[in-house]
Amino acid sequence: MKKYPHQVFLAENKLKTEQLPKQLQKRIKGFEELQEDLEHAVDDDHDRLAKKLDHLSLELEEDLYEEFEDQLENNEGQDDLQSGSLYSFSDGFTWKIVSKKEAKALFNKNQEVFGLNTDEETEGVIEDLSDLDAYEVFAVEYKAPKTNGKANSDEAILDLLYAKGKREIARTDLQKMGFKTPLEASKVKVGKYSLYKAMFSYTYTIKR
Repeated sequence: MKKYPHQVFLAENKLKTEQLPKQLQKRIKGFEELQEDLEHAVDDDHDRLAKKLDHLSLELEEDLYEEFEDQLENNEGQDDLQSGSLYSFSDGFTWKIVSKKEAKALFNKNQEVFGLNTDEETEGVIEDLSDLDAYEVFAVEYKAPKTNGKANSDEAILDLLYAKGKREIARTDLQKMGFKTPLEASKVKVGKYSLYKAMFSYTYTIKR
């Protein structure tokens, strides 16, 4: 028997009709009654009813998606951040995702583990077990960005940032990318670049 779009949607997302809002349940029941009528229709009546069913199914599929859109997007996000998967911030820094259970085990072994805020692209070191409740995503450092398969030099790191239009960056973010030049002075010269920071600030402005 032909599978209509809304029926495929329900099957793929493991949804039962009983889980749906009453109005959608009624419409699906009406669809099923028309589907039964199709089996007995002939000639022009069969063609008209078949087209009507196709149209109704597409409408149902669209309404089902709208009804469960948030839930489906959350599920997709969770799939992307499964334990063992890699997740990169926009600056190129890559994390290896771990589960909350793994994060707790790493912490108990005195190994560094982070909580990630993927919306703001920030991270925090887990310094106490209570910190685990402040995050939904956990990770360990995976690798710094690479250029042409070789570890970045400090100037290559600045090339990468400059090419992306990034003109300000925190000292800790530079260090995470593998930046080796000491970052203490208010002005730091690296190749064709100069880094400037204000007094008591650890955010550097990149100029060349």
